[in-house]
Amino acid sequence: MKKFLMIVLAIIIVIVAAAFVIPIIFKDEIKASIDSELAKSVNAHVYFDVDKFGLSMFKNFPNITASMRDFGVIGKDEFEGEVLLAVHNLEVEVNLKSVLFDDQMRLKGITLEQPIINILVLENGKANYDIAISSGETETVEEDTTAASDFSFGIDKWEILNGQVVYDDRSMPFYLELSGMNHVGGGDFSLDIFDLTTSTQVEKTTVTYDGIEYISNKQVDLDAILNMDMSEMKFTFKDNTAKVNDFTLQFDGFFAMPTDDYQMDISFASKKNDFKSILSLVPGVFTEGFESIKTNGELQFSGFVKGTYNETTMPTFNLALKVDNAMFQYPDLPTAISNINMDLLVDNKDGVIDNTLVDLKKFHMEFGSNPIDARLTLRGLTNYNIDTDIAAKLNLGELASMFPMEGLEMKGTYGLNLNAKGTYDSIKQIIPKIDASMTLSDGYIKYAEYPIPMENINVSSTIKNESGKMAETYIDVDNFNLLVDGEKVEGSLALENLDNYTWDAKVNGTVDLEKISKILQLDDMTLKGKISANMTSKGKMSDVEAERYGNIPTSGTTSIKDFYFESADLPQGFGIATADASFNPQRIEISRFDGKAGKSDIKVNGYVNNYLNYLFKPNELLKGKMDFSSSKFDVNEWMVAEEGTSEDTETSESDTTSSELEVVEIPKNIDFELNSRIAQVLYDNMTLNDLHGNIIVRNGEVRMDKVNFNTLGGSFVMNGSYNTHDPDHPKFDFDLDMKNVSIKQSYATFNTVQAFAPIAQIVNGSFSTKFKIDGELGQDMMPVLSSISGAGLINIIQAALEGNSQIVSGITSLAKLDNSKTIALKNLLLSTEIKDGKLSVDPFDIKLNDLNTNVTGNIGLDGSLDYNLEIELPANIANQLTSSLGSVVSLPEGSNTFKKLPIHLGGTYLKPEPKLGQIISKDEVKEQVTDAVKEKGLELLTNNKDKIIKDSVVASYVDSARIQKEKEALQAKKDSIAKAAKAKLEAEKKAAEDSIKKAIAAEKQKGLDKIKGLFKKKDN
Repeated sequence: MKKFLMIVLAIIIVIVAAAFVIPIIFKDEIKASIDSELAKSVNAHVYFDVDKFGLSMFKNFPNITASMRDFGVIGKDEFEGEVLLAVHNLEVEVNLKSVLFDDQMRLKGITLEQPIINILVLENGKANYDIAISSGETETVEEDTTAASDFSFGIDKWEILNGQVVYDDRSMPFYLELSGMNHVGGGDFSLDIFDLTTSTQVEKTTVTYDGIEYISNKQVDLDAILNMDMSEMKFTFKDNTAKVNDFTLQFDGFFAMPTDDYQMDISFASKKNDFKSILSLVPGVFTEGFESIKTNGELQFSGFVKGTYNETTMPTFNLALKVDNAMFQYPDLPTAISNINMDLLVDNKDGVIDNTLVDLKKFHMEFGSNPIDARLTLRGLTNYNIDTDIAAKLNLGELASMFPMEGLEMKGTYGLNLNAKGTYDSIKQIIPKIDASMTLSDGYIKYAEYPIPMENINVSSTIKNESGKMAETYIDVDNFNLLVDGEKVEGSLALENLDNYTWDAKVNGTVDLEKISKILQLDDMTLKGKISANMTSKGKMSDVEAERYGNIPTSGTTSIKDFYFESADLPQGFGIATADASFNPQRIEISRFDGKAGKSDIKVNGYVNNYLNYLFKPNELLKGKMDFSSSKFDVNEWMVAEEGTSEDTETSESDTTSSELEVVEIPKNIDFELNSRIAQVLYDNMTLNDLHGNIIVRNGEVRMDKVNFNTLGGSFVMNGSYNTHDPDHPKFDFDLDMKNVSIKQSYATFNTVQAFAPIAQIVNGSFSTKFKIDGELGQDMMPVLSSISGAGLINIIQAALEGNSQIVSGITSLAKLDNSKTIALKNLLLSTEIKDGKLSVDPFDIKLNDLNTNVTGNIGLDGSLDYNLEIELPANIANQLTSSLGSVVSLPEGSNTFKKLPIHLGGTYLKPEPKLGQIISKDEVKEQVTDAVKEKGLELLTNNKDKIIKDSVVASYVDSARIQKEKEALQAKKDSIAKAAKAKLEAEKKAAEDSIKKAIAAEKQKGLDKIKGLFKKKDN
């Protein structure tokens, strides 16, 4: 017996030791195995740290406790970077006896500390929690149901501590946020029927539907006991209480999901019958002083939802709310809101949403001595049948004392009377009969921060429709005026016939924008200046649509002085020193406009046509013609700051690296012609002088017509276009006429020159060109080099190419020439073409060490070179050079014959590889003999015939031997290259594998850091 006990004790010790040692020794293998399985089954980034995995038998002995800290799941594809789940600490407590000896695994407890759950559903219905990877087709096998039922599991308790849950369903659209959630629950899931007991507290609950916030930062408590019938998927409320702030509801009934349908029979009612409880739901009321609010009155709230919900059917529902003789008053204020009475019924008897009835039988409330009464009957939620009356008379000064807003003084009398009865049907173009009036008299608004009030505010308006026809609607604002610091603004509007808008409007007055901005407390912007207007307009929309502007007597003038606007979105600021404009039905005439955009001065005059159509009708064309001038315009000031760079808007000609442009989409309904003249333009690292020409904005394009400017030491004439028909892929197309432009400055300025002509950086001189070029622009407004095509003539007027450059020295060294001489280029005409990412040049001649040299070929975007050169060398030098390479070809002494030495220039610009071309052949010997005959005559051929033939035969034998030798050398070189390439490949493969491993590790660490950052943020 003692021996047996020793053996059992040893086994337990081994198991305990293994529980601690195995995860440490084999953690890398365990993590690799987990990563592999996750990659097969989960389409998401799963981050965890095996060093933060724990397994303990002593924390909750005799149960095993497994824990994991700081792990999470982050989305891929459309949800890249979106956190689905992050858990600060997870603990699972398992009954050891159930693991070793029972058929049922018993989980004693699951605890999640500070979990963050973000559920996101896109408009197309795709959800970020749908991360399971399909395993494909599975084989159908017969299941041993008896064996499967031998194992089950149970959970005694689960707990969530300080959790955060967000459910954002943009397909509905519905938004739910739970912050500071604590939840405890328990139930025996090993049984088919059991009681699930839960208790939930949420510090802040926000619910939004279709842009309307129904619950805002409310405290929610929910205690529930649900009877769970898992075989029928039916859940019955046994004892349930839900509390939102101080408002408490009780639920009875059941919810079932036997099929894809949802079946329900749920009733609810308020547990408390005092008015104060529902008052706590009002935004802003449930504050620290809520308990001290004086209240009185009774409340009745109840309802039910009953029936089946699926794609075609909705349950019936009912909601009833009654408030009788209620009041509430803040303790520090002299007047209460009293006589609050409400009787509201929302009822649907058949589940058809359009048969819903909203019946507000009574609503009465008194703000001191200011009553509000309302009644509403609404039938149907598609074609609304409305019957309503609203009446209110409010003393704004008394309201201000009941609801004091610090720093605001308010006075005046506001009145509203509205009666509407009938059906609103947008298809049939009918509306309810309406009789409404609204007045504000002796209005007064003043903020403490600004001593000048808006006063003498008077508005009187009426709306009438006695037939329900939109054409017989009348809206009249017959009196509107206000006074600000002695400056009066007044106006009127008569609008009728909503089928064919007919209006008569007037406005006259001066507005000081600085005073208005202070009154309205526009703290996030600077707004100054005075706008004066005296305008009248009268007409019909049908005349606007038919362009019968003669029937629309619109006229008037407006002027602006000392205007200035600055905000976070426009930190550069925009100012108008003075501007004057006049109006008629067809056009706006701008007679003067002097202003500044940031540091750039601008002057404009001209006209705008078709502005009424543009204002009132979608996609109408706005036409105009303007003269635009500036002494200095700084484009760099309006570039978009890159992420992570300085936000300072002060730029200079020498420092523009912290900004970049972004694509500006050109509207298709703008037709403008700008006759521009700008003395100086600062753009990126260029200064353009004396820019003038026409800029035409039309049909989503900006066209430049004979735009002239001087820069880079020369002159430019530009014709072309920039279009954003596809904003993701903007296009350009230009004809350029450039004269006497610096070659080196062009390299420093244009990335196209840097890509296609890198040699320009070592060439001193100037060039002229007529060049056509087109392509695509990136989102940074820089040309996408691979998309560029073009052609033209480039005339190098006078330039010098240093002979010690890498390319030139390589060629001269190979040809045994002096590389200390500068290569002079003068009046060199090049015919060039850009196509398929290469700049090709037709054959041209230059002097290389005073030797005639013919050049042709191309350079690629990757810097690859493919040029062929033919250098005319004197025969004796050529013979020496070729004989040193194994070729023996001689010409008579004293001959003036030149021999063309072919050289191929390959490699890249940074690493050029010049090589001699094909050595002279027997056919070339015959050609030379023929040339010799022509040059020296038949006598020379006769006297030297034998020698030439002999030399030819010798050359033939020498060539054969040389070719064999070259073949052997080539094969040896191939073998050597193959061996080196294999070694290089192996090294690169290993380096790539190491790089991938490092990248994966870095990405994993990045994910873990993001998860940890969430909890640090939450703790703070």
